[in-house]
Amino acid sequence: MKWSIEQEAIYAWFESGLGHLVVVARAGCGKTTTIIEGIGRAPERKKLLAAFNARIAEELQKRCPAGAVAKTMHGVGYGLVLRNWEGIKIDKTGGRAKILSELVCGAKVPDAIKRIVTRLHSLGRENLPMAVLPEELYELAERFECVPDEQWEEAGYDVHRICAYAVAAMAQAADVRPIMIDYSDMIFLPIRNGWLVKTFDMVVIDEAQDMTPAQLTIARGVCKGRICVVGDDRQAIYGFRGADSGSLGRLKTELDAQVLGLKTTYRCATNVVARAAQIVPDFTAAPGNATGWVLDLHTSKLTEAAGPGDFILSRVNAPLVSTAMQLLRAGKRTRIAGKDIGKDLLGLVGRLSRSARSVPEFLARLEGWIERETARAMKLKNPDARLDAIRDQGEMLKAVADGARNVSEIEDRIEALFTNDGLGDAGVITCSSVHKAKGLESSRVFVLVDTLRNDSDEELNIQYVAFTRAKDTLVMVSDFAFERPQEAAAETPAAA
Repeated sequence: MKWSIEQEAIYAWFESGLGHLVVVARAGCGKTTTIIEGIGRAPERKKLLAAFNARIAEELQKRCPAGAVAKTMHGVGYGLVLRNWEGIKIDKTGGRAKILSELVCGAKVPDAIKRIVTRLHSLGRENLPMAVLPEELYELAERFECVPDEQWEEAGYDVHRICAYAVAAMAQAADVRPIMIDYSDMIFLPIRNGWLVKTFDMVVIDEAQDMTPAQLTIARGVCKGRICVVGDDRQAIYGFRGADSGSLGRLKTELDAQVLGLKTTYRCATNVVARAAQIVPDFTAAPGNATGWVLDLHTSKLTEAAGPGDFILSRVNAPLVSTAMQLLRAGKRTRIAGKDIGKDLLGLVGRLSRSARSVPEFLARLEGWIERETARAMKLKNPDARLDAIRDQGEMLKAVADGARNVSEIEDRIEALFTNDGLGDAGVITCSSVHKAKGLESSRVFVLVDTLRNDSDEELNIQYVAFTRAKDTLVMVSDFAFERPQEAAAETPAAA
């Protein structure tokens, strides 16, 4: 195989056996092929390829050369726990987290408060494993909506008390060997209890911009030799989840690492690259890439234009619901990426529909919920993310309730629409948030431009991720798209 100049420079570092490296790898630039080849050339005997999630780890393991293993940081953490608590099993039911809350809260604390505490100490164990003071969890509680409503605050269960219960649960989790551990423990216990052991001669950290500081701590803690950090700072879009979006620059400084780039894409057509390069100027197309298309389409024509295998991407989920409903009514197979989103919506429907006998009553209760939650969010130090989530959930439920005969039909629609299966299948139109589409690609991608924002670096990153999902044709869908002349439309793909 003929390697590029960029790839050869990276291979030279792997072969040298010297120093640390940061690889800035843009979208579709052959990152996985390059790091697998590089690991195979490295002289180290025992090598770890740290993967972002289990699906990616499984795929990477199939391609890993001898002497290398691909694991998630949860998988690495579990191995460290087993060194100290031999034979410990994994709880996949949520029982471990609930037991911790029961132990610190006691029988008199209401179940609603225990549920908030359970979520918060689980997040604390994964994101802030060394936290011992309630104040250290305040920002985490706000970011992930682990805050009590006015009723509970008046009853004495304010944010400080919630956080106090959570740090007590974290201390209990660290000190007492349980029957089983959960996924949060896999990150928490090795760091909190000082169980990190330098096991690998080399560690390659893939998708570093999406990992949390705690996950990166484990990756570095098990390495006794060289570290290669791989990621794309312009695909950092998970800051709201606690990802270390500045990890590439920070690790470069901390490791005194050499920096090399993979900035030539083999995925995207040259016209698509030119559009993405307006956001990320160093993003370039390989010489042999197809020309491709960047088109404009009025929103009213989307249902007619979209076809099997296409992606429709939005910054938020609400517009995807109404779009998917229109496509289904037109007889086009459509799914929305995100089974977890559907699960959250079903939970909200269940709470709001307890005393709602009809769809109008349900919608009235939904409006009340939006008003109450918005008022609560405005009291937070940083309300923007919470306000976005409230609006998105409210608009999704309004869209899915449109034309429904009863609440059961609303629930059936949610069950049918939201999935993690078959995304990108040739016979299905995949509607997805940009976040859910990260790592996926399609020949033709429709982007709902009116949902995008330009008010921060992360928002611009979201645009870059959306545009670079398209291999051949990027279609910019907007209420303000111009009408193409008939003769020009005849020369372009069906989306025009």
